[in-house]
Amino acid sequence: MKNTLTVFSLLFLMACGSSEKESAMDYKTMNFSMDTVMVDPGQEIINLKNNLWISDISKDKKYLFNWDQDNSILEKINLDELRLEEKLTFEKEGPNGIGSYISWISLLGEDQILFANFQDMGLFGFNKEKIKTYTLKGQEFEGDSLEQYESFNRRAILTNEGNNIYGILGNWTSKTHTLAKVDFKNKTLKKHALPGFEKLADFSVMLQTGQMTMISAADQKIQEIEGKLILSNSVFNSLLIYDLDMDSLYQVEYNNALTKNSKTGKYQNQVESDAEFQRVMTDINAEITFLAPVWDPKNQKFYRFSYESIPSDVPLEEGERAKSRVFLTVLDKEFKILGEGLVSELQEVPNTHFVKDGKIWIAKNIEDELGFVRLSF
Repeated sequence: MKNTLTVFSLLFLMACGSSEKESAMDYKTMNFSMDTVMVDPGQEIINLKNNLWISDISKDKKYLFNWDQDNSILEKINLDELRLEEKLTFEKEGPNGIGSYISWISLLGEDQILFANFQDMGLFGFNKEKIKTYTLKGQEFEGDSLEQYESFNRRAILTNEGNNIYGILGNWTSKTHTLAKVDFKNKTLKKHALPGFEKLADFSVMLQTGQMTMISAADQKIQEIEGKLILSNSVFNSLLIYDLDMDSLYQVEYNNALTKNSKTGKYQNQVESDAEFQRVMTDINAEITFLAPVWDPKNQKFYRFSYESIPSDVPLEEGERAKSRVFLTVLDKEFKILGEGLVSELQEVPNTHFVKDGKIWIAKNIEDELGFVRLSF
């Protein structure tokens, strides 16, 4: 099902001139079209309870894999045909068990997937049989040392036929982050410091009441794009780039004209009530928040959304999402700004999004059915 195509004019602030010095800026109008397509689930139901939070997309962008936590089912969605193609049920226990709770998934090639839980990571084939188990806790590695409580807090990347894992190691006690390369075949560990990531702790909030602890931390993301790892976070716009071939890490910076380049407020990091927790989080989200850039190989551009949540005096109903001012920054392959603008047609945070066939696809729950809003310039 496809809705009517609508064409908008997006007011972009664009760099003029080719000088490497600071360029003059001028307003230009860039037209883009927006349409909505729906995924046909057939006789099944796609579980959107967690808004595709635990999902991954194939390298060719043909398939989106969504994890149904409630039923231990991997949902395989064909994006070319816009239909739910298959549901794969995995065992929780036993030799091919994935565990009772999955925190993230990561694809390896065309027929293997990594499931991460609190104890370890398991590589599985789509035949649902376990191929390999990766464990950090209690292991001895040559090179850098693994600290207590360190783990890959979000999706990591497998390379070298599954022998190496690259990811952001987080330590919730010391609030540190490093880029780690773990070679499980040769049992080596190499860490790289992440400049600026120490600031992320200033924008985390902990609620501790009795035996319960709830933490809201700044988001970080790592992604592999054409032989480089792109590391980003939600607090500031500068990026860290790791060259896989050169084994080198460097930082790139750019200046946004329509928003600040980072969050700047001072916040209470530990609270004692749910009301305080929500108040602090509302204040943090009212500042600019950056999503990870997504790569458009067809047009050789990066697209990066950012947003400022609009505080409301009216409590949100169940399932309702806060309204936001959404911005889009377009960068070239060297991360130089080509343009930026306010996308007034988007009033909700485009959480799960990617580029396919030169269009930005934004996942959207439409009356409990999976749809995609697609932007093309």
